Amino acid sequence: MIIAPVRSRFAREGLRLDAKFHCSPGVQAAERLVMLKALGIDTQTVGGENGLGSIAPTSRTKRVYAGPGESSIPYLRPYDVFDYLPEAADLLSATEGSAAALMPQAGTILQTCSGRNLGPLAIADEYIAQFALSDDMLRLSIQDATIRNYVFAFLSSPTGQALLTRNKTGGVIDHLSADDMGAVEVPFFEPAFVSSVSARVQQSLQLREAARLQIARLVKEIEDNAPYETRDAAMKEGWSVSASQLNGRLDAARHDPEVSRTRAALLAAGGTRCGDIAEANIPGRYTRYYVDEAYGRPIVSGRQLLQTNPVNMRYLAARSVDFTKYELLQGMIAFGAEGRADERMAIPVLITESRAGWLANNHVMRIKCLPGTNPGSLFLAFSTRQAQLQVRALSCGSVVDAVYSGDVENIILPQVPEESGRAAFDAWVNLDRANTLQAEAIQLIQTEIEQRAV
Repeated sequence: MIIAPVRSRFAREGLRLDAKFHCSPGVQAAERLVMLKALGIDTQTVGGENGLGSIAPTSRTKRVYAGPGESSIPYLRPYDVFDYLPEAADLLSATEGSAAALMPQAGTILQTCSGRNLGPLAIADEYIAQFALSDDMLRLSIQDATIRNYVFAFLSSPTGQALLTRNKTGGVIDHLSADDMGAVEVPFFEPAFVSSVSARVQQSLQLREAARLQIARLVKEIEDNAPYETRDAAMKEGWSVSASQLNGRLDAARHDPEVSRTRAALLAAGGTRCGDIAEANIPGRYTRYYVDEAYGRPIVSGRQLLQTNPVNMRYLAARSVDFTKYELLQGMIAFGAEGRADERMAIPVLITESRAGWLANNHVMRIKCLPGTNPGSLFLAFSTRQAQLQVRALSCGSVVDAVYSGDVENIILPQVPEESGRAAFDAWVNLDRANTLQAEAIQLIQTEIEQRAV
């Protein structure tokens, strides 16, 4: 049961006595804001004539996809921006269409404005600024960095999210407009408090940006130094495979010459079989009993695994499963093992201290390092196109692609310098720290609001 106190003045003003209305997050947030203003706290709208910034409204933009060898701009869908290391969903033509207009400047606040999980935000950094972003995202530009960071933290808080989404529209798919976002009022507490919140957000952004750029550089260095073999002819020409080479698989991707030749070249260059340095495991199905956060353990899907702050987090009751079989351990590599082989399946993450002990569902592959294996090196090896090519070629399934642990242990990984592995591990520690700082900033604002609006 949801219980919330309501002052008689607000009940009279709204001419509503039904509990459902007054217990809704948006109404409670609006009530807190009224109380803060009554205490003399200044507020300012996000947008509008005298607003804090300018909001670029969404508009359908013609997307022209790049052809082979054409100059291109990598493209992200709305929820891709919330990943630890966003990867392009498609390549747009750099010479036709208006892809360049979709590229945000670093510092732009990006607001999801369509979909069932409406509300999450991100701030574009130099890494994100390399991509064209979907036109299903509002762009909020605020010149002053201190104000921008503070507004981002407020809009990300439970109160800010409730105010953002209370006027959402849409009969089937929820939507937010630029006017909806611009009308949200932001409370400004003492300057020292604003600076404290903003400083945490700024440090979080800097750590995340540096870590992303560092990991991208390390992966590219390994890819460039490891062999990668291609086919002799275009894919449409096909290829021949003898019956003795089929090994029970008739799907073409498993026998692609690009895969087999790259495996052979990696072995010749000193590559390592995954099973010789790590153990792969994926647990079986289980009965799902989801509960509130206070009564269960956080559990993530393969998609949520990639996100810095998982969207729509679920919590599993102890009676569902033996938690030890589904726990993520610090230093473990994990990736979604089911989905679409040409999309997010197989993209790895390194489990850091803050997520150790979380649960992952039965669609997530766990790769546990054997003694003497550096987790950072294993993560980098799995992130290369050479390894990704092999994992995706292993997928099978008539509707949903899936890979299995025994097959994953047989892929050949490129060599990774020890210093590169250590640098990658340190970068993941900084990604973890960035999440902590951002969460602290958001919690500071929410706590301040709740303590004053009583």
